Amino acid sequence: MKKLFLRLFRFQGPVSIIYYIAFAALLWYLIIPHTSIFYRTNLFDPFNARLNIEDITLRKGDEFSLYTYRLNTRVSYSSTDIKVADVSLFGTVTAYRPGTTIIRVRYSDKELKCRVKVVAMSKTRLTLTKGRSARLYIKGPNGKVKWYSGNKKIATVSRFGKITAKSKGRVIIYAKVDGKVLTCQVRIK
Repeated sequence: MKKLFLRLFRFQGPVSIIYYIAFAALLWYLIIPHTSIFYRTNLFDPFNARLNIEDITLRKGDEFSLYTYRLNTRVSYSSTDIKVADVSLFGTVTAYRPGTTIIRVRYSDKELKCRVKVVAMSKTRLTLTKGRSARLYIKGPNGKVKWYSGNKKIATVSRFGKITAKSKGRVIIYAKVDGKVLTCQVRIK
């Protein structure tokens, strides 16, 4: 095994060096741009142009104003998926349906990017009978979801979104995703 490893990764003149350089270039130009590494940079340079936010979560129907810092030139905005979220000429992002899109801001042969995640609740209104249960879920890309019940005497909700009806009445079920609160109104007969 050791001999096989040494044979595969041994430099044998300029041909193998060119091979490794070509492999690194292939990795950088074909694979990296399709991963989240490409869209997120955590380096902060106070003198370069940057966006007010690089990663945002919106609810379906929300709007957000996107703008640049330290840039005094005309920019153009575009969205990679206008069905999920679109952006106006002035940088107002509007969320249409659950999913992920990238907003690109172009200026003088350079580009800035902002990832937009749109989330929505599976149901906004629900009717249950006493003793029954139903499950809610979050549509779109979501990380950690925290579920809450407005009144635990009427209905409870598990950490997986399962609602259990306790007594007659109306209650609001809350789900918090990346700082955004989604609601579902539940009526129990």
